[in-house]
Amino acid sequence: MTKVSRIALLASVIAVASAAQSALAKELKFEVGDPKGRDNVNFNSNAPIEVINGHTSKITGSVSIDDSLDLSKQPIAAEFNVDLASIDTGIALRNEHMRDNFLETGKYPKATFKLKSLASGATVLKDKQKVHLEASGDFTVHGKTVQKKIPVDVTYFKFCPATAGKFENCDLLQINATFPVAFADHGIKRPEIVFQKLADTVFVTVNVTAHKAVSGAAAPAKTTDKPAPQKK
Repeated sequence: MTKVSRIALLASVIAVASAAQSALAKELKFEVGDPKGRDNVNFNSNAPIEVINGHTSKITGSVSIDDSLDLSKQPIAAEFNVDLASIDTGIALRNEHMRDNFLETGKYPKATFKLKSLASGATVLKDKQKVHLEASGDFTVHGKTVQKKIPVDVTYFKFCPATAGKFENCDLLQINATFPVAFADHGIKRPEIVFQKLADTVFVTVNVTAHKAVSGAAAPAKTTDKPAPQKK
């Protein structure tokens, strides 16, 4: 066998091995969206005049990782969406002004984050062990997208009897993050009359639980029964 033939054979073996590895790779998907409202997104405005807090439980999203739980492997993706119109600051009139005049939720109903890359000291998620990550991605509010790096803590729970009955699956990701949002970065102008006590930068805290997606759920069977004939 010539040197060229050996190189060609080696290249073929590597290609086949890579293809086999790709075929074996499986995606593990987690979903965010608790219908019972136990997920929380909070913001805190610590201005000199007054501290203002707002919150909502209306956050949805998904996280997809390799089923080996190795965060260095592909596929890896994440996206989150927050319903801004549902934010509650504790005062109905202030909520209305925030929706209509500040965030303009009629035009821009959601805040979104779409993951682009992930940095982590520990690459493999292990049961009940918190992992510190830095998530880099596109953060969109008020129709304007900025590149943002967000520190995130993720804890994976494989066996969680304490949550049995709360979620359909016991594979969970507990996700916690806190990060600043400057209104100027998103072209948000503050109406001074209503929001003179609101800081120019607020701190957002996200606490959510992502549960393993249920796949292969059977659709309800369609009935073919005909109404019984009426007796004359």
